[in-house]
Amino acid sequence: MAQRKHKSLTRADVSALGSALIEIADLYPLQYRTERDFFPLVLAYLHGRVPSVQAEVGATAGKIDFRIGGPNPALLELAVAPRALSDPDRPEQKFPGHHATTQLYASQNKSELRKLKEVPQSKARNRYLLLLDLRGIHDFSALKTGYESELPRFKGGAVVRVVYVKRGPDLPKQFPLGGKKKRSAKKKAKK
Repeated sequence: MAQRKHKSLTRADVSALGSALIEIADLYPLQYRTERDFFPLVLAYLHGRVPSVQAEVGATAGKIDFRIGGPNPALLELAVAPRALSDPDRPEQKFPGHHATTQLYASQNKSELRKLKEVPQSKARNRYLLLLDLRGIHDFSALKTGYESELPRFKGGAVVRVVYVKRGPDLPKQFPLGGKKKRSAKKKAKK
């Protein structure tokens, strides 16, 4: 039975997408290693669930990985920590993407955060940074602390939701970054 398309990209959708990508990467470890390898999979997955998905859309700070249109537009950036592939019988064997560095730390995703924060709120209500940990070695609380310490460098009130997914029994974990706290009407009237 065909699923009805969603009207927006939700946190549950992004978590399910991350879990599906980890499963596929485990089935085909030599084929899916880096961020670029996952682009066709993400595009196909999103195309079946939400309306008008576009890949690599221009923004003032650079290209956004995925933009989801419709009545509740969203942005999605992808970062991948590749697995370390090696052949124990032939240590000299090099695999494509083998020396790719991990891309999950806040310091390495400054440009992604900037792109997600700079797009006007009217053009994207939901903004996601999906972190895929193919090695499963990162500490979620350390990642969260790193992103929260990096946030003051970015201006703007948009909330970016960071979703961290790794292999194993742990559910995808997520946390919001940024956003302006709304002042109550009473506080505004006092000023």
